[in-house]
Amino acid sequence: MSQRIGADSECTVNEGAEHYSDPKDKLSSDGEFVRYWSRAADRLLAVAAVRRRTEEAIRRTGIGLQLSSENLSGHDLSDFPLRRCTLNRAQLYGTKLDRADLSEANLICPGLERASFMGAKLDFAYMHAMAAQVCNFDDASLRNVIDATGSLFHGCSMKRTRFDNAMLSGLLVYQCDASDAVFDGAELQGSTINECFLPSASFRFAKLSQVTITKAHLADCSFFQSKGDCLSIVRPISIDGLVLEGAHLPYLRLSKVSGRIRARALSAPFADLHLSNLAGAELEQADLTEARLLSVGLSDANLVGAVLTGASIHSCQLNGADLSSASGESISITESTMRAAKFTGFRGRCAFVRDCDLEHADLSQAYLYRSMITGDPPQSMALNHANFEGSNLVQAYLAADMTESNLEATRAAYVRMNQSSLRDANLSGISPFQASFVKVDFRALR
Repeated sequence: MSQRIGADSECTVNEGAEHYSDPKDKLSSDGEFVRYWSRAADRLLAVAAVRRRTEEAIRRTGIGLQLSSENLSGHDLSDFPLRRCTLNRAQLYGTKLDRADLSEANLICPGLERASFMGAKLDFAYMHAMAAQVCNFDDASLRNVIDATGSLFHGCSMKRTRFDNAMLSGLLVYQCDASDAVFDGAELQGSTINECFLPSASFRFAKLSQVTITKAHLADCSFFQSKGDCLSIVRPISIDGLVLEGAHLPYLRLSKVSGRIRARALSAPFADLHLSNLAGAELEQADLTEARLLSVGLSDANLVGAVLTGASIHSCQLNGADLSSASGESISITESTMRAAKFTGFRGRCAFVRDCDLEHADLSQAYLYRSMITGDPPQSMALNHANFEGSNLVQAYLAADMTESNLEATRAAYVRMNQSSLRDANLSGISPFQASFVKVDFRALR
């Protein structure tokens, strides 16, 4: 059966595919050509025809089909090889581009609503200021996108979409499902991700300066060795399994975050963590220099070898946390609970600890030279049953309840202790050279 291409030209579909060099066909625009073949019943012939025209255009001009400002709404361009085509300001409302090859294409400000790019290839595409609304990018590849700065993805499905090494600065992603999406190595500076579903998404090695992620589902999401200053994660729905291992994120901000994270060797100096519950967090060897922690739950967290120099910890819970071999020179800890916490070998020169509960805490071999450990009243600084065996309290100042504490072999030269209780404490082997004890309860010493 024959199909008309023009008013005075008639050929079969097979002839159109094999001999589209017909003069009438050459005169038709690329838009008319694509629309014609989008309606063809035989998709294999349609794909072959579009491929030949695309390759011929690239051979002649270096670029693909010219589809700027063309109305392709509602057309089925699935599987079409449209490499290097130009779709600037094209109307693609409801267009199907599933599995289409749009690599190296230009898509500046196209009209995109309810378009489908499932499995499409957009590698190295130029997509500046593109606005995609309620589109489907499942399994699409946008690797190495040259420029998608200022683009918008609103209500899109982006499951398993690949954005490896893409330039996505200033991107706005709103209410999208990006489950298992990959942003490895992508540039996301200044981007905003709001109310998105991102479980198991990967941002490994991504550049995340000034990125804001709000009300997102980040369970099992990975930021492994990502970098950038001022990353902000606010009120996520879930962060269980979130990976921040090896990331370099100065001024990281976590607000109203709840879940277990893995952040070994995280470098986040000047971080701001507040109103969060990170119980059981893995923060071994993390750098939290001059970080600010306010009302953060870190019970049973692993902070072994962490750097907390100059950090401020206020109204936090670190019950059972392990800070063995951590360093915290000039650290400030106030009104916090650290029952049974481990500070073995903790290096806290000039530390300031006030009104905290360290009952049953292990501070053996801790270096607390010139530290100030006080309560107001002194009983509000609870060190009952605390273990200071072998610790260094030289020139320290203490005003605390140390009932039944263990100070065996503690170095306490020049220590000053006021209004404290050492009832039933173990002071065997202590070296209090020129120490000062004022209003201290020494009853039942061991």
